[in-house]
Amino acid sequence: MKYLLLFLLCTKVIAQKAPFTVQRMLINGKEVSASSTTIIKLKSSQNELLLEATMPAIDSFFYEHRLLGLDSHWVRTTYPVAHYQQLNGGNYTLELKAQKASGSPFILSFPIEVQQSFWEEWWFWPMIITYVVMVVSVGIYLFFLYNFKQKLKVQTIRNQIAADLHDEVGSNLNSIAIFAEVLRKKTSTETLPILERIIDNTKESVGLMQDAVWAINPKNDSNEKLFERMRSFASALLSNKGIEFDFEIQENIQKANFTLEQRKNCYLIFKEAVNNIAKHSQADRASAKITSDPNCFYITIEDNGRGFDATADHAGNGVSNFKNRAEEAEMFLEIQSTLGKGTSLRLEVPIL
Repeated sequence: MKYLLLFLLCTKVIAQKAPFTVQRMLINGKEVSASSTTIIKLKSSQNELLLEATMPAIDSFFYEHRLLGLDSHWVRTTYPVAHYQQLNGGNYTLELKAQKASGSPFILSFPIEVQQSFWEEWWFWPMIITYVVMVVSVGIYLFFLYNFKQKLKVQTIRNQIAADLHDEVGSNLNSIAIFAEVLRKKTSTETLPILERIIDNTKESVGLMQDAVWAINPKNDSNEKLFERMRSFASALLSNKGIEFDFEIQENIQKANFTLEQRKNCYLIFKEAVNNIAKHSQADRASAKITSDPNCFYITIEDNGRGFDATADHAGNGVSNFKNRAEEAEMFLEIQSTLGKGTSLRLEVPIL
């Protein structure tokens, strides 16, 4: 009986002081040896850690674990098991605790070192940002280089078209006008009106061709060239008709240039309006004023002539032609005319 009591007493003492030990450790599902005195080193690809401990089941224990460097508090579990996944690179300490309702706890501690992934290195994000900046910069450079080459190509084509029109078409039209003029001097009275019509149409075609050549030529892309051509044309034509003409450009006018279509149609509208003043208005004064705001250019042409009824059929066709030209170039045209009080034409050219 004495020996039995001694055996039970020793068993109880051993159980109370029985060690809290690791049963197994799994890394990515593969069992490895573990020691609280050795640093557990994990590669960046080894992102799953499972640690199971064992404790003599003589008495009831509750279990907790925490990973210093990640957990801010103890995590209670039913069994002495700790499981972690997707750990970032860095140094940690894994602690497992077994404790009775009373008494000191048993604690296992394991230092862990997780290798950083390359994207967690200090140099990774600066490198990515540098790379993105380089790619964007190269992309912007190539975009502007492509646009420059396209513009250069377009300018070359425009130069060639302008030269061909001037040299070939212009020469032929001038020849027709000269031959018709010679023929008029030698023809009969009956055919004279027809020849004069041919001469007038040919001269008009020469003028239109010259306007097209001027608009196409890249040398004339600036608004300054356009406004100067307007002033020169209107001053020469109206002064020959005895009409006083004033041409005004707003100070500090916007520097943006018209598109090719805007420039061509703008000049043709202006030219036709001035021709109408010279031929039909019976005015003695006319003016043209060019202004701008951040969104539009405004070209206003006015005269003090006899005016016309804008609702009349004969006037409607002319007004329609003006507006069609404006719409082709995404411009807005407004014409106001009162019988006996003159005419005002206002052209709005959006800055694109």
